[in-house]
Amino acid sequence: RDQWIGWGTQARQQNRGKVIGLSRFLIRSELHVRHLASQCYGLVLRQVTGDWQARYGVKPVLVETYVDRVRHHGRSLAAANWRRLGQSKGRGRDDRRRQHPRSLKDVWVYELHSKARAQLQACTVEVLAPRSVFAPALPEDWAEEEMAGVALGDQRLNERAQRMLRHRWARPANSFYRSFGSASEAKGAYQLVENPRYEINLASLLAPHQQQTARRMAAESVVLLAQDTTALSYNSLRQTTGLGSLGEGHSRGLFLHSLQAFRLDGLPLGTAWAEVWARPPQSDTARRNEQSFDEKESGRWIRALQAASQRARQMPQTQVVVCGDRESDIYELYDQIQAAPRNVHLLVRGQHDRCLSDGNRLMASLASVAADGLLSVKVPRREGRPARTATLELRWQAVELLPPAVALKKSWPPLKVYAVLAREVGAPAGAPSIEWLLLSTWPVKTLKMARRLVRWYALRWGIECWHKVLKVVCGVERRQMKSAQALERALALDMIIASRVLLLTRLGKEHPDLPAELFYTPDELEVLGVKKKRQRNTLRTPS
Repeated sequence: RDQWIGWGTQARQQNRGKVIGLSRFLIRSELHVRHLASQCYGLVLRQVTGDWQARYGVKPVLVETYVDRVRHHGRSLAAANWRRLGQSKGRGRDDRRRQHPRSLKDVWVYELHSKARAQLQACTVEVLAPRSVFAPALPEDWAEEEMAGVALGDQRLNERAQRMLRHRWARPANSFYRSFGSASEAKGAYQLVENPRYEINLASLLAPHQQQTARRMAAESVVLLAQDTTALSYNSLRQTTGLGSLGEGHSRGLFLHSLQAFRLDGLPLGTAWAEVWARPPQSDTARRNEQSFDEKESGRWIRALQAASQRARQMPQTQVVVCGDRESDIYELYDQIQAAPRNVHLLVRGQHDRCLSDGNRLMASLASVAADGLLSVKVPRREGRPARTATLELRWQAVELLPPAVALKKSWPPLKVYAVLAREVGAPAGAPSIEWLLLSTWPVKTLKMARRLVRWYALRWGIECWHKVLKVVCGVERRQMKSAQALERALALDMIIASRVLLLTRLGKEHPDLPAELFYTPDELEVLGVKKKRQRNTLRTPS
């Protein structure tokens, strides 16, 4: 239920009084009246809002209940338009004798208000102070700024983490041990990543960087948050604990899912959110249609959207576009965006030819719309094919998606989105033609907006570049540590480094005339000056 609502800790504390728990519902066995239960639900739910507010002074927006799967099926709830979210494991009040130690209980909710989730997510937040990525450098170095306020449970550990980031930045391509200037510094770094303190984790190490990323986002009018997953292979670490299967033979490692923030010119602003996990050895795909999304790996797409929504409330002046590839084309994501703040939008590349409420299929419906414009896009070289310019014809329309006809979601409501089909015309022989089906909650009513969405989706490639920097430049897959926890802690620092490397690389291409003093210290500029002079002399020397 909490995952479906999408509220954070603060919102839950402020708004949980607006959720009513339905504990008992009994109809005597001798009564046989058709649709009696669903009619009773309707009568009660129409009355309870006013009565509850009059009695307790709180206006409820949601009712929840649980159905024990051992005894009941919840058909009357479905008939009364309740929504089944998934399963909760635990004992019910009828199980005092522990007769069913693993009884499954379905979680059902009924929205008393059409914007129930949005109201439950609402809470008092502090608006962020914007700081542009082009702002003048502060007196302290960037590593100190990116780790300001880190809380690891001990001030000495906080200072150690700052020094570790500074050392890793000085030698990002080195192994973890050789990143540090002395054996004592290296020993201290290993002690931190292996420290038993629970406060030291990916979230706490990234929190200051995420705060600075949010401030850079707040300085923009529109920001794209690209989310994606990458596999981190540690196949050679046979003795390392906590790793899981990567689904590729006997490959072992971890998965990283993150939100990377980008300006509309492609400049990276940093990591807005991330999580790391190891896949369990047992697969449960056989019952995935009965699972709520928080039980599935695909729940990461929704958690990322919820994290983006919580940040967006701190920057009401910024439009936040959460972007995902074909794997993020899941119905729960479109459902969750309905409860997001008004400045959060979704942009997804579709992979499913979904059913529409008018009886048509999505692709057939778009194909019936006349192409209303063209767009030229640059296609980078890839897999032995040269770079080229592609011409795309654009079609778009508003559509209403029907939920998948599976047990858990078949009673969910249809959802309205905007669909854009970008299809290449005149593709060269031997080159695969481009075809993007984009689904968005941003209104698309003009050719200009359709073109804009296609260009925005093209920015998603930036997260793939960030993955490459993380693996090739920072060498995160070359780490050799005893536990997945230690690998995760070291990874947090490299994620910050990768964002910085990608930013400086892109600045050189997009804004070559910017003064270098904005991003480099005097010592770094002196080193770069010497290197440039040596390169110039090398070019002048005759062979």
